Amino acid sequence: MRRVFTALLLAGPVAGLWVLISSRLSLESIAVGYLLGLAVVIAVRPSTTPIRWRRLHLQIAAVLVFTAQLFRDIVLSSIDVARRVLSRDMRLKPGIIAVDTQDARSREIVSALSAAVITLTPGELAVEIEGTRTLYVHCLDVDASAAASQPVQAQRLRLLRQVMGDETDE
Repeated sequence: MRRVFTALLLAGPVAGLWVLISSRLSLESIAVGYLLGLAVVIAVRPSTTPIRWRRLHLQIAAVLVFTAQLFRDIVLSSIDVARRVLSRDMRLKPGIIAVDTQDARSREIVSALSAAVITLTPGELAVEIEGTRTLYVHCLDVDASAAASQPVQAQRLRLLRQVMGDETDE
């Protein structure tokens, strides 16, 4: 019964998103969006973990910090790539580096989010994930990326843990 209620509840935001995407505010559009939302929720079968209300404000703050840092990284990387492209010699040293996710629990969500964030920043592209521990990243400057990858991943992992509500490293 709880899963049915969860599916019915989670289909609502998907219906709202459908109305925004389709640019139609009608009963038919809402119904189609709701049915699509139900199909997505049933197909994905999201896990229902209890919300820890006492830590929720910390998780929201971590999401905001994570988003701000991602935005900053995208802007700085865009400027760096534009500078390289516009310079005469381009100073490129492309290659692939291995980045350890540093997640002791080896969670797939951490690997996937890390790869997505790396791919969003210009100049780097996650090309493969080996297991849940190693990301292979193509970068425009191997030396600079190799030097910065581990500290940046450690900071990213710390914020992801806060977003997910993890209290310990384990």
